[in-house]
Amino acid sequence: MANLKWRVRQLLRRCGLRRSRLIKPPASFRRPVPYAGPHPDGRPISFADLSEPMDPARLPPLDQPGVDLSKLTPYQRSWHEQGVVELKGFLPDDLVDAYIARRAPIADHGWLKATPYLHVPELRDLALYPPLMKIMQSLIGEPMMLHLALTGWISTARAWHQDDYLNPPHVASWYTAVWIALDEIHPDSGPFEYLPGSHRWPLLRREKVLAYLTDDELQRKEALTGHNSWEKYAERFITPAVDRQVVETGLPVRQFLGKKGDVLIWHGMLMHRGSVANVPRMPRKSLITHYSGINHRKDMPYRSTHAGGGSYALFDHAFE
Repeated sequence: MANLKWRVRQLLRRCGLRRSRLIKPPASFRRPVPYAGPHPDGRPISFADLSEPMDPARLPPLDQPGVDLSKLTPYQRSWHEQGVVELKGFLPDDLVDAYIARRAPIADHGWLKATPYLHVPELRDLALYPPLMKIMQSLIGEPMMLHLALTGWISTARAWHQDDYLNPPHVASWYTAVWIALDEIHPDSGPFEYLPGSHRWPLLRREKVLAYLTDDELQRKEALTGHNSWEKYAERFITPAVDRQVVETGLPVRQFLGKKGDVLIWHGMLMHRGSVANVPRMPRKSLITHYSGINHRKDMPYRSTHAGGGSYALFDHAFE
């Protein structure tokens, strides 16, 4: 072994490299965290390690215990039991076509910023369609406010996650997200998938997830956006933990194969993902929008009202 080390040092010197360039960073820059490894006793990182139950008293009315099912509308019952509401042929063609025409010249990834609705009235018209806003209010119990829009036309391939764990704690599931099909969604394009009923699972907690990330993952910046994507790096241990939870609970994986104008509304705690496309970069024309209860976003104090009555959050940043 000593002879091998000597040979390596000689080779490095001939290449003009110094030993100091190979030393590890100081201990102060490193944390004793596992790289998605098991616990000391050999147990893998579990969903229970990363989550905790929500306090029912903080949740919207339909998520609280003792809901009288006989008084619920069909939409409310689906929301209460499955965590989703499907609306077939719901959006008018003229609204969908107007948005498609505005979106079409942009690259597959769509607008880079998550708030293009600020500058694209056709997106606001679609995302704040009054009948859609009315249904969401009936599910959550207060008017909803648009604050995020994902405009890519290929699958995100984002692994299993709950939206609510990325929110501030005060949001507490007063939250919805909407998947709008702009065309017929092909099974090979990487459809949206979800676990019906998983909105009753405990909620992933940011602080618990962050504890398993390395310092490099916490500090790394994405070249395209300049932002840290810690939630993306956490997929390496969240995904297997959720996969084991799926096996234990027996919940089925369901796809949303919508047609033009179809809508899926899902719960902030629903476990869902953008599946990997069988045909890479196959178009999956959709619009994904996110909303919070208007009284539960004190961190978004600046709002505006759409002509149809819906609210949207205002932010001060460049449009791309």
